[in-house]
Amino acid sequence: MSERPKPQRYASWTAGKLPLPELSEMKRRGEKIVMVTAYDAPSGRLADAAGVDLVLVGDSSGMVVHGRESTVAVSLDEIVFMTQWVTRGAKRPLVVADMPFGSYEVSDEQAVQNAVRLVKEGGADAVKLERGGTSVSRARAIVSAGVPVMGHVGLTPQTATVLGGFKAQGRTAERAGALVDEALALEAAGCFAVVLEAVPAQVARMVTEGLGVPTIGIGAGADCDGQVLVWHDMLGFYEGHAPRFVKRYADLGELITEALERFADDVRRSAFPEPQHTYAMPEDELAALEALRPSPRRR
Repeated sequence: MSERPKPQRYASWTAGKLPLPELSEMKRRGEKIVMVTAYDAPSGRLADAAGVDLVLVGDSSGMVVHGRESTVAVSLDEIVFMTQWVTRGAKRPLVVADMPFGSYEVSDEQAVQNAVRLVKEGGADAVKLERGGTSVSRARAIVSAGVPVMGHVGLTPQTATVLGGFKAQGRTAERAGALVDEALALEAAGCFAVVLEAVPAQVARMVTEGLGVPTIGIGAGADCDGQVLVWHDMLGFYEGHAPRFVKRYADLGELITEALERFADDVRRSAFPEPQHTYAMPEDELAALEALRPSPRRR
């Protein structure tokens, strides 16, 4: 496969990790930021090769990888392990680890401790937490401890039940105003970027224009400073309900199923393995083995 040309910005950081301040510079220059989720080393490596800017080790793994009904049951240990795997594959993009439900709600101290663990043990470059409210205090404490934080407002999957389910947020003037305030508060707390999920495009534009830090949209229209999609959604691995904002760029699930069917058919027809897939012994060693082998026992 021929190598695709890299974005022009690669010239300044191809030898190492994307500098975090570069994201704000990209917003200033009007360059779109690209983020995808990943959950293992091969996915991280492919995202790196494709030239994405940010890789999110998301708790969306609970639904698209672990087969759960929501993200709530994902543990901190699971995020740590997956972050370790992703960072072994993704060398140039910034790797952001989700802070799962229950890992930061209790106190600022708990939030700092777990964020530090994601960096020290997982190898993350930054962490992401959901919501405004008390999360603003948590974000401020984590940033003060030296860990970069990405905020997340709008549809926050960890508290989807409270929000009335997986549906768009900020569709009334009152709720949209509160959403804008949450994003501004997260910026004031030191967040380097804010994810906007499932909010009207007009609201996302207002937030994007009002923040000095980048916004990353997912179901938030084209005016955000960047976009993110879930790996399994965009590549056609996930067969659950896909949100309306998902664009499927490939149907790898179908390709994989076809490959497995062909393998199964070859095995059942004894068409696999073929000679080129097997190992052989030198003739003299085979003769020596046969000489050592005891004669078949007569019945």
